[in-house]
Parts: sequence; structure tokens; C-alpha cells
Amino acid sequence: EEAQVLKANAAKAFKDKDFEKAIELFKQAIELTPTDHTLYGNTSAAYLNSNNPEEALNFSEKCIEVNPDWSKGYQRRGQALAALNKTEEAKEAFNKGLELDPSNTQIKSALENLSRPKAEEDPFFNAENMAKLQADPKVSGFLKDQDFMNKLNLCKQNPQMMMQLMQMDQRFQEVFRVVTGVDLMGMQEQQFQKQKEMEELKKKKEEEAELKKKQEEEQKKKEAEDSLPEEEKTKLALQKQANEEKDLGNAAYKAKDFSKAIEHYEKAIEICPNEITYYTNKAAVYFQKGEYDTCIEECNKGIEVSKEGYYDYVKLAKAYARKGNALFKQNKYDESIDCYKKAMLEHNDFSFKEAMRKVEKAKKKAEEEAYIDPEKAEEHREAGNKLFKEGNFPGAIKEYDEGLRRDPKSAKIYSNRAFAYVKLLEFPTALKDVEKGLEIDPNFVKLWIRKANIHMGLKEFHKALEAYDKGLKIDPENQECKTGKQKVMVAISAGATAGGADDQERMAHAMADPEIQGLMKDYRVQSLLQEMQTDPMGAQQKMMGDPFLTDAVNKLIAAGVIKVK
Repeated sequence: EEAQVLKANAAKAFKDKDFEKAIELFKQAIELTPTDHTLYGNTSAAYLNSNNPEEALNFSEKCIEVNPDWSKGYQRRGQALAALNKTEEAKEAFNKGLELDPSNTQIKSALENLSRPKAEEDPFFNAENMAKLQADPKVSGFLKDQDFMNKLNLCKQNPQMMMQLMQMDQRFQEVFRVVTGVDLMGMQEQQFQKQKEMEELKKKKEEEAELKKKQEEEQKKKEAEDSLPEEEKTKLALQKQANEEKDLGNAAYKAKDFSKAIEHYEKAIEICPNEITYYTNKAAVYFQKGEYDTCIEECNKGIEVSKEGYYDYVKLAKAYARKGNALFKQNKYDESIDCYKKAMLEHNDFSFKEAMRKVEKAKKKAEEEAYIDPEKAEEHREAGNKLFKEGNFPGAIKEYDEGLRRDPKSAKIYSNRAFAYVKLLEFPTALKDVEKGLEIDPNFVKLWIRKANIHMGLKEFHKALEAYDKGLKIDPENQECKTGKQKVMVAISAGATAGGADDQERMAHAMADPEIQGLMKDYRVQSLLQEMQTDPMGAQQKMMGDPFLTDAVNKLIAAGVIKVK
């Protein structure tokens, strides 16, 4: 599974043209699954795209070594040889690939390109232009670098790669300059500088427009204030003075100078006692200090102010929400939820709904934790066992349900309830209980025995065998596990040669199992199954020499997929 994740991430890196990352991830996947030929082929392709045809050739040959019947392995080899100017060897590789897969259009196209007469080659790298490159002081130095020459030769073979190389390696922009006379790097720099200047000019104009708009608004506001009656002017001046105190309080709050913040908010309240915001801001300070009772008192004052006729539904909702948060901190969940409901009635803000859900979740958890009592859980387990012995399996399950509410970490109760579900033939539900119990206590052998018995009931013999083996690993002398395993082996042996409806049911269960599906899709298993038809002795030797194949075949026999004659 880890190898498949690495392979998928490598493929994504390849698609994003991050070939170095792709190579590293493909190599890590190879370490985990060295028999996966596709990984070598993909690594070869990544090396070729990163202009390293030598390593591309090495990995293509490893790919062919692992699976000589895969046409793409020869395709990768041919591409690498072509990049190294080994044309005849490349043709041989491509022809071998076509023998294996005559319909492969990519190999056909590559072979046609190699077979194309020299006169058809792209004129970009003709003798005249190569002479220009050798004469250029800057580019002539590049020609001494083997890495550059490898890329240049690759470009000669595949002229369409020139644009890609220009993006990956700036030296090829210099090659383009010498051959065409067009300085792309210089043009890019000029374009970048021009774009930068335009952005700066745009930003300056936006700032000037914003400043002008602000000045106009302030002028209109001043004119409106000047036209007000004296009483309104006085009221406005007081509000302005109170807001200045509020702003000073906010600054002190952000600086965590809480005493100073409270001092400024109180001054704001003295000036304008009917503004709810000053109370909620003051409440926020007490909340940060952990003084939740005082925080609630300030919120209540703000709420009362709102009720006296100075109503603002958004500000009132905020006061209720702040009070609800303080109550939550005091674990007063019901009162907190009530406050959030009132807040949403005033202003249906999504943040209030999320906060209330958080409180409801905490309340539920607290109630569940308060309900936990292992002693009472044991009482319910014993009551369930009594009903079980009387044959009252639904009644037993109800007792076990209550026992698990009292102690959700009791593997024993999960085991008992699973057995009761088995008696009711509810195997899938019983299996869920067993797996929950094993999560709690993976060394509880009785649960492994329960699990094995359930799989036997479902005719999943391979899983029953695995469960008994897990139990024996914990307790090698457990007689119940030993006896159960022997019964499974007998059932597997009988089922390996049998037929009929039971066998079909068993096969259906097996093919619905993701593990069995994975084994049947594995190319190594598929190859072995084919070999069993043509060369049984050779297949047996191959299987005995490979632990993976031995385990896979045993599972498929146990699952009823493979029949033994």
C-alpha cells in the first residue's frame, strides 16, 4: 500500500514536471516492491525528461530484466538510446517492442522518426548554426559541458523539445539568441520592468483616488454636522469623545494591558452610558482575565441598556454570544446554549451557530463521562450473561448496551455482545463488536476466537485461519485456538475439492473481500496461476521460493478461489 502511495505521488510530480522529485519517489517505491517492472520504466522516463539519457538507459534495462515481455520497457530503452545518438541500437529496441505489441503507436512513431532521412532534420541545428554557436564567446563555453551537450543532442533528435529546454535551462535561451538574433532574456527583463512600472503607477492612482474619496466623505460629514442643532452637536461631540476612549481601550486590549483597557472603557461608559459596545468590550477584557462572573455582569448591563430603548440587534446578539462564551467556560452548558439561541434570534450569524455546536458537543461529552461507572457496567454485564444463559439474546443485548454506556472501554462487554449477536445470526454486527473490542484490547484471545468463529459462520475460512493464528501468537498453548484452527484446516481441505451451492457462496464471499481482489489483480499471482496451467511443477518451485506467492496461494486456497485436485 505504501509503495502504491509513493507511485501515485511520483506520477503527480512527473505530471507537474518535477522530475527530480518523481525520480526520488519512484526509487523509494522500488525499494519496497523491487519486482514491479512499471516503476523502472517510469523512472527511466523521468530521467529522460530530466535530460539524463545514461540513467534512463540503465533503468530501462532493469525494467526489461524484471519483465522481458513488457513492450514499454523496450520503448524506454529505445528512447534513451536515441537520445544518446545510438540510432541502430535504438531501432533494435523499438522493433523488439513492436514484436511484443504491434499496435503500440508511440513505438511506431519513434521508429519512423529515427528512420527519417537526414535531409528532413530540423534546420535549426544545421552546420551553419552550429558554427555560430562555436563562435559565440558565451555559448562556446557551454559546448565544453557534457550535460549541456547531452541536452543539445537530445534537442537535435527531438527539435520540439527546444521550447521545453529553454524554460528549464536558460543556456538554451542563449542558443536561441545566437541562432535567431532574438534576445529572449533581454526581452523578458524589459517586459518585467515595464509591468512593474505599470503596477506601481496603478497602485499610486488607486491610493490617490482612495485619499480623495476619504477627504470628500470627511468634508460632507463635517458639513452635515455643522448644520445640526446645538443639542445634536453636543450629543455628537460626546459620542466622538467616548469613541476616542473606546479606541484607546482597544489599543490597550491588543497590547494585553487589561487594567488600562478597562479604565478607558469605563470612561467611555461615563460619557455615553447607553452604548452597548462599551459594555461588551469591557466584558471581553474580563473574559481574557478569566473573571467570567464579571464578564457576564458586563454583558447583562449591555443587554439591559438595549432593552431600555437603545436597540441594535447586531450589538445585542454580540452581547448574548459573549455571555454564552463565559458561561461555557464555567461549564454551564444549558445556560450557554440558551444565550447562543437568543443571539441567533437577534442576528443569525454562522459563528454563533458554530459556537453553540461546540457547547452542545462538550455537554454531550460531559454527560457521557459523568455516566461512566465501571462497577455498574459490570452489573449490567452480569445481568446480560444471565439473560444470555436463559436464551433471551435480545434482552442480553439491551443489558450489554447499557453496560457499554457505563464503560465504553470494556472489551469484555463487546465480546459478550458479539456472542449474543452471533446467536441471532447477525454476523456483520457481531464482527463490528469484535473489532471494537480488539481496538481496546488486541491481546484479548477470546475476542480473536470470537472473530474466527464469525468468519467460519460467513464461510471466510482464510480470515478465520488468520484470526486463530493471531490468538495463538498471543497464547501458543490455547487449546480452543488449536482445536478451532484444525477445524478450519479440515473445512479448507474439504472445500478445496468440493463444489455445489456452499462452494459458490464461499467463492462469492471471497471475491467481495478487498484483500482477495487485490491478490487476484496482482501480476505476480496472475503469472503464477497461468503457469500452474502449463507447468505445474515449475509453478510450485516458483511459489516455494517466494514467501509472497506462498502466502498468496495459501490464502486463495483457504478462500476457495483455488481448487486443489
